[in-house]
Amino acid sequence: MSDFNEIIQKSVVCLNMSSADGQELVTTLIKMSVKQGLLPLKHEEEAITAILKREQSASTALPDGIALPHGRTECVSGVICMIGIHPRGIDFGSPDSLPSHIFVQLLVPATVGCSHIHFLANLSRRLMEESVRDALLAALTREQVLQAILGHSDEGSF
Repeated sequence: MSDFNEIIQKSVVCLNMSSADGQELVTTLIKMSVKQGLLPLKHEEEAITAILKREQSASTALPDGIALPHGRTECVSGVICMIGIHPRGIDFGSPDSLPSHIFVQLLVPATVGCSHIHFLANLSRRLMEESVRDALLAALTREQVLQAILGHSDEGSF
């Protein structure tokens, strides 16, 4: 599996999302990964299904407006990361019952084992910092989103 920084730098970034619900948001992020050439169109539905199936088992929403939807699928050979910022926020099943605004969605190869858990742990440590969340919500460009995540001092890899 790739280095944390490398995965984040290759991320699809969607600012000012306006999805009405979680399913629409997941679908929008997958469609953007297809549009940007990270996922072949023929795997779009499989990818959406993988993430929604995982969400049905338990919400990946965290407190403080964060959600980390992810799914394992045979249709990818490496981790695909999609970052979405939803200024109004949507109900994504957060344990604090507040809307989720920051979404980091992952597609993970089915054969990769559990190493994506380390990626998610590294990411969530960064997102738990209020300054990182504030920077993400204020970001106006893809570069500002990536800098908000990568600029936070952490272990740098997983």
